Amino acid sequence: MLVSASYKYMCCNLHSDWCYLAPGKGWMETTFAGDIEILVRRDGREITRIIRPLRKTAHGPVVRYKKRLWPVNGNTINIAGKSVPEEEEASDVPEVPALKRVHVPPSSTPQVDAPMSQEEKDDQEKVIAAGAEQRILVDAGPGTGKTYAACMRVAALINEGVPAPRIWIISFTRTAVHEIRNRLAGALGDADEAASVTIATLDSLAWSIHSGFSQNATLTGSYDDNIQQTIAKITRDEDARAALGRVRHLVVDEAQDIVGQRAELVLGIIGALREDCGVTVFADEAQAIYGWTEDEKKEADDISLLAELDNRKFERAMLTEVRRTDSPELLKIFRDVRRRVLDLKTAALERGREVRSQITGLAHARLGPSKELKLTDLPANGLVLMRQRCDVLLVSSYNQKEKHRLRMSGLPARILPWLGLLLWNHVERRLTRTAFDHRWAKGVAAFPGVPEPDAAWRLLVEAAGESTSVIDIHKLRRMLSRTAPPAPFTSPEYGDEGPIVGTIHASKGREAEEVCLYLPPDSEEYDEEESDQDGDPDEEIRVMFVGATRARKKLSVGDSPGRQSGSFEGRVWKRIPYSKKLQLEIGRAYDIDAEGLVGRSNFRSAAEALTAQERLVANPWMTGMFASEKAELDYALALETPQPESMRIGVLSAKVKSDLRGIANRCESWPPPNFLPHIRSMGLRTIVLKPDDPNLDRLHEPWRSSGVVLAPMLAGFCLTKLRG
Repeated sequence: MLVSASYKYMCCNLHSDWCYLAPGKGWMETTFAGDIEILVRRDGREITRIIRPLRKTAHGPVVRYKKRLWPVNGNTINIAGKSVPEEEEASDVPEVPALKRVHVPPSSTPQVDAPMSQEEKDDQEKVIAAGAEQRILVDAGPGTGKTYAACMRVAALINEGVPAPRIWIISFTRTAVHEIRNRLAGALGDADEAASVTIATLDSLAWSIHSGFSQNATLTGSYDDNIQQTIAKITRDEDARAALGRVRHLVVDEAQDIVGQRAELVLGIIGALREDCGVTVFADEAQAIYGWTEDEKKEADDISLLAELDNRKFERAMLTEVRRTDSPELLKIFRDVRRRVLDLKTAALERGREVRSQITGLAHARLGPSKELKLTDLPANGLVLMRQRCDVLLVSSYNQKEKHRLRMSGLPARILPWLGLLLWNHVERRLTRTAFDHRWAKGVAAFPGVPEPDAAWRLLVEAAGESTSVIDIHKLRRMLSRTAPPAPFTSPEYGDEGPIVGTIHASKGREAEEVCLYLPPDSEEYDEEESDQDGDPDEEIRVMFVGATRARKKLSVGDSPGRQSGSFEGRVWKRIPYSKKLQLEIGRAYDIDAEGLVGRSNFRSAAEALTAQERLVANPWMTGMFASEKAELDYALALETPQPESMRIGVLSAKVKSDLRGIANRCESWPPPNFLPHIRSMGLRTIVLKPDDPNLDRLHEPWRSSGVVLAPMLAGFCLTKLRG
């Protein structure tokens, strides 16, 4: 890798992940590894600095800048010289068998912000135009254009001469990272310039700092361990602090939700910055629903980033004009109810009842019981919000014949199906553009909802390109096999079309024209093992407010049925009173895996496994599936298509059997259930195994060599019987 000694320590990014160059280690593997920092010169004068993937071509190493390829000399390109022509690599392309295809309509188009009024521009301009060295804490309520202000502030800094690679943005979720990058590209008018800005989630940033400056860094599987080790690294390691000292401006988003060790990490980063490095922090205390998913809880002694910043020299700014809605009722919720949420002088119990009453009174409509909700009455981009995952599962189950999407914790990462259709039987280490075009035309193009082939190829090149015409498949597999694959290859929703049914926590940051909000019964008591709330009534008030402010035009409010459910290692279950029946969640992240879909122990031949895969592709949306024990499979739970022409399409994991035994023990009923009805597939997703995954040896060919398998998006709240 060509890089000067003065840049021995670098942080870089493309999309949502980071990498560091540490002594003796070389470049760390990242989402899109192979990036270097480049000085852009014209006639000997430095124009800017960028971070780009280094490409290998017949003309030598090159990087892309302003839609052209430039030869790299050391760590410099000269745009006054000659650019390098795009190259193509031909190859002999073997005949590629294709899976059968079926129409799947694309997801609804994401909403965009409305044009800004002059008042809003004046309100936001104070933040956007602030000096690069200023440290500002921005109070930004829902719908006030926080993301717009953040992106325009970064664009203004770059236009004023701050190098894009010296600007860091810490965002809340990987989906938010992707949205910010897209918006920033639009604001700058240059996607390459936007790619030079470092944008990351706090957890990916922590791993990058930790791994980049630690010879023996390992992922323990615990985010908290990773963050704690990173805090120690920032505190003690001079090289890590020196790298942070090169940052010129830091933007922190959703600061109200940064607590505990994550707050310590952000404070440590701010403490390591130079005094003339600016910081812009966006926060809304009224939306502080702690935890990055509804499964996490805030500990009583966790520090808050906002509370700590109050003791630092940060200027105060506010975004006050609500841009999300022009509905008089919703504007009162966004403004008046928000003031009530933040009025800590009133006791939480009394304030919670008032906030609940105000939201209900200002809603445009009242809803009946959640079991009576018909998703067919909602627009395709409608949003149904529930307090708990159990409620989401029930509403989804009542509407299982209507296409819809889920958004809640515990679901597997949804890698888009075009990757599986493209690569399921690609067994070579590399993929050329010629081979890609052949495979796309034969196995992907007729599957609706897939991207344009040129766009898909560009994404693959950015992720794992050896050049503009060759992809390193092993690098791609290592990236996609992570627990959290890069956002451009994934979908934030579980499903392809229809209204979204989700928890309030998981839908934070999302908005919709029409929202149906189901609130817990007044004075509801929660079982801490099942519920994500930790007994903090103030947080419950904020959760109600967050749910109510997702609407742009219409808000309907109803009551959820109440808890009456349990959780076993995250799996929701509910015993039906006065009977031997219970309901059990199916569809969690590890309920079905590659071995269950194409494993040698579950299918007698590769032909049988291929038939099962083709059935999934032909019927991505499928209701009426069931799982039952099979003696010939050592009593594993075989997943079968609906009767009367049922066929095995997979085998549920051992984790499902283990959870069934645990739930049966809690019910004091043995043996556990051996039949699970009412399972459905909400579409297709892709499973990717890294090249050295030991589970590959258990698969039939070609999946053993390709490491890529198509899988159903399973969902269900199965009503089954206790046998004891």
